[in-house]
Amino acid sequence: MTQPSAEANTGSRFDAGRLAALSDGIFAVALTLLILDIKPPETDAAHLARTLVTTIPSFGIFALSFAIVSYHWVVHHLIFGLLKAVDRRLIWLNFAFLFTIVVLPFSAAVLGRYPSAPPALVLYGTNIASCSAALTLVWWYMLRAKLTTNMRPALQHYISVRFLIWFALSIVGIGLAPFLPIGSLTIFVALPILYAFSSRPPK
Repeated sequence: MTQPSAEANTGSRFDAGRLAALSDGIFAVALTLLILDIKPPETDAAHLARTLVTTIPSFGIFALSFAIVSYHWVVHHLIFGLLKAVDRRLIWLNFAFLFTIVVLPFSAAVLGRYPSAPPALVLYGTNIASCSAALTLVWWYMLRAKLTTNMRPALQHYISVRFLIWFALSIVGIGLAPFLPIGSLTIFVALPILYAFSSRPPK
């Protein structure tokens, strides 16, 4: 009689710590890639100050994107802290989420060069919305598959509602891009700020 495999003995579940460590590494790479699009100005000393001013939009988009990636790391860290086990489907859903994070440096580079162009804003907003949607799927699957530790219903509701709010505001930003680019960019800037000043998870 054949012996059951190790995977069968553990219910096809894996080490949550390894998945979290891999995710942290990918977040670190994405944060680093964001700065690579900002090049030192090539000019003489007499015109350096004026040339540096032209880098402000790109640097602003870098700072915004750094805050957005940081937000997703914080939330990812929060929900992974509630994990008690990891299965194969969760691993692939997490990879799908990390894909949206790795793409963000490209979207940020496009927006940094064309900060008021509707196509650049739509691309950036779609990327942000995709990050939120993918992480929401990770969260919902964790709940559905009962991979989380016991938690208060208030905390579960708090996390779910914040995911929906972030996604909804991202969609609004995308919708405004063709008609009111400055309004679209304002919403994207407001997202991490709103989270920072209203993030008080229930005990």
